[in-house]
Amino acid sequence: MSGEARIVRGALVWGSAAVIPAAGLAYALRGGDGAASVAIATGIVLANTALAAGISILAGRISTMTAAMVSLPSFAFRLAIMFTALAWLRGQSYIDRPAFALTFGMAVMVVIAFEARGWKRTPWLALTFGPGRSATEERP
Repeated sequence: MSGEARIVRGALVWGSAAVIPAAGLAYALRGGDGAASVAIATGIVLANTALAAGISILAGRISTMTAAMVSLPSFAFRLAIMFTALAWLRGQSYIDRPAFALTFGMAVMVVIAFEARGWKRTPWLALTFGPGRSATEERP
């Protein structure tokens, strides 16, 4: 498993598992629109996380330096998609704006916390410069 996958694994697993209870709580507190908003907001954040890791993994397979070179264009691309989705959702009648905003912010914070935890536990030097690898060689 790549380092990128190790970093986002916890966030994706726990975030996906938390959607159902969070949507249930939102349904109890805010109704069907609240539950839909929680599910959509969490889905957007987790999709962005998975896409970021996927792009970095694919770029890292080309070369150890390619992942760093595609990080900024990847970020801009993913943000454009996310802002487009948010702009479209803004006008939808089934979006409970307070529930959506609270969930979106909390999901981003939880994902960042899980990624920080994964980053700390990932043996980057061994994965990147392990036996037979160097910083400048191409990955197979």
